[in-house]
Amino acid sequence: MLNLINLNKQQFDAVTIHNGPILVVAGAGTGKTRVLTTRIVYLIEELHFNPNKILAITFTNKASNEMKTRINNMLDNIYVPWIGTYHAICLRILKQDIGVLNRNTNFTVLDEEDQLSILRDIYFEGKLNQKDIKAKKALEIISNIKTNNIDLNAINNIGKCKELGIYKFEELTTMKYIYKMYCKKLLISNLLDFDDLLILTHKILDENKEIRSKWQNYFEYILVDEFQDTNLMQFEILSYLINPSTQNVFVVGDPDQTIYTWRGAYANIFTDFLKSFKNVKTCVLDINYRSTKKILSASNELIKNNQDRLDKSLQTNNDVGKDVIFFKGESQYDEANFVSKQIQELIKDKNIEYKDIVVLYRAKHLSRSIEQELISCGIPYYIYGSIKFYQRREIKDLIAYLKLISNANDELAIKRIINVPTRNIGNTTVERISQYAIQHNVNFTNALNLSMDSSTDVSWNRQAVNNFIALLTNIINNCKNKPISECLEVIIKATNYEEYIKSLDQAEERMENIKELKDSIVLYENKKPNSSISEYLQDISLFTDSNDEKMSKTNSVSLMTIHFAKGTEFKIVFLIGLNEGIFPSIRLNQQNDIEEERRICYVGMTRAKEKLFLSCSLGYSPTLQKEFIISRFINEIGKENYQLKQAEFKSISNADLSWYDSKKQVNYYENYATNEVNFKVGDVIAHTIFGTGVIVGVKDNLIDVLFKAPFGRKTLVKTHKAIKRLKN
Repeated sequence: MLNLINLNKQQFDAVTIHNGPILVVAGAGTGKTRVLTTRIVYLIEELHFNPNKILAITFTNKASNEMKTRINNMLDNIYVPWIGTYHAICLRILKQDIGVLNRNTNFTVLDEEDQLSILRDIYFEGKLNQKDIKAKKALEIISNIKTNNIDLNAINNIGKCKELGIYKFEELTTMKYIYKMYCKKLLISNLLDFDDLLILTHKILDENKEIRSKWQNYFEYILVDEFQDTNLMQFEILSYLINPSTQNVFVVGDPDQTIYTWRGAYANIFTDFLKSFKNVKTCVLDINYRSTKKILSASNELIKNNQDRLDKSLQTNNDVGKDVIFFKGESQYDEANFVSKQIQELIKDKNIEYKDIVVLYRAKHLSRSIEQELISCGIPYYIYGSIKFYQRREIKDLIAYLKLISNANDELAIKRIINVPTRNIGNTTVERISQYAIQHNVNFTNALNLSMDSSTDVSWNRQAVNNFIALLTNIINNCKNKPISECLEVIIKATNYEEYIKSLDQAEERMENIKELKDSIVLYENKKPNSSISEYLQDISLFTDSNDEKMSKTNSVSLMTIHFAKGTEFKIVFLIGLNEGIFPSIRLNQQNDIEEERRICYVGMTRAKEKLFLSCSLGYSPTLQKEFIISRFINEIGKENYQLKQAEFKSISNADLSWYDSKKQVNYYENYATNEVNFKVGDVIAHTIFGTGVIVGVKDNLIDVLFKAPFGRKTLVKTHKAIKRLKN
């Protein structure tokens, strides 16, 4: 039964507006799903549209199911069959009309496992080595080729290869063969992958006027959810399905939540919609039912810095709420410690449970320090859309190598990396070595070493195993008396591990994880100088435990990226890593990039219902070779919209350390002054990141400064703007 009484004015107008093209700009937490489903019921009950001819497009199966459930609860014995994702709708169209492409309608749609099975056949038949291009990586490249209509024959330099996802020019020939055979096998066996569902539907609707007209006349009304996530091909498919005479289309979305341009979402889709249709009626939903006034004030202040946006400022009738907290830590440890301490305090409130709390971050590798601190404090957590940091493949590989430096007889560690990176030692070889060890009552390492004795009769690939033993021996010898961080560098260089990672799927993300591991080890060494690898492994053993019994989903703190969190809401939100070069990302090339980064931050902030914590960690990143500074987003939010908290470690000086203004800064990394400062030993200085320190050495343009723990002795360029002399 249709009920419009509980709608606010903007929602009521959006639901009951007359026909024709309608754009609903729906801010975060403004009830867009409610408006969309109520609109469908209104079309059926009040405007008497045929429910069989109403098309509603969503972006996830979960959203489709939720919409169906809501509509079924509002309508008695009426079914709306055309509700689904773009892929689901295109599948139904192809089942009727793929024949015009001389394809049989009895086709099968492949899932990823099916695709990988086909690639395995191609690799076997072509005698290809996955060492060159892993199957999952090949699938990513194939999707990129198909969706962007890339001509492989036109690629003639390594730069173009990298855009495609290939890091070695000689691998292009291999990829051409894989792609050719993949397309051939799909065509011969009448198979389609998910990209084909969109591509072939677009082709039919674009080239066949008769079929296009059939569908335009069939659908009386079309509605689209999450319109900001639409890519160009989807928008063109949508345009082909809209009846040009009635133009009955109703799209709902929030341009301030366009955060998927990296996978095809088109940032100017709202502008294009307004250009494509005449007399578009626009409704703005700006009353937020989720967040407090203070959370919305901070969020609005941030997003208004984007220049290319439809003007909208969220309002709410909710309580003013608690202050937004911004914590400025001196290190990642400080930041993680702050988060865990706050969670422990929050849980004392009987109205707050672990499941009400989420920790959000820009990139997955940022979970590492938070995970360690939550485990140390016994706080249950669950990572969504990823796996725990120390359980990630590349981290487990490198930790295994470190274990072998400490204990060459660690059988589990040897078996993990004996063929990583690939070195022609397969599972059969490993099984034969294991059987030999059992039969001769020796450990796995001793059995391996028997390969070095040419007089011993072995049943495995002696040369490959000998090469591995020589590599491992070389690593162990080169790591004697070296710090843990240097040992890790020896391992990575000796095994060409980073080159190996580039051949895998999600290579960029894996490289970020490796950088985070490097930084975490340097941080560990700063805390515990002269620690051995054995001591390090012992200290992280708790974090590498894969036992998840107490980390169940039922009542635990959620950890996830902001992209994964889109569409969710939590009472308490911690948004971490607000450092320049991390959030916003270091990979900014143009104005559009920073605007998307700002939208991502906005999405993260607007997940919070009752309390929002923002945080950053200062200090120095060895892998990035730079000091961390506060994200420009904090400056844009404005001091009036947050309460500042700092690490327990504080400067004893009264000096003003807040002169850094990210909003005014143009280039965040050209921070050097031109005036010469005549520092001398004994001078006390203030540094924006390290606090106060005493100069203990001066040489040319460099000064050695002794800072308080955890920073210790640092060598700095004395003309850097981050430095101020406090007294002579």
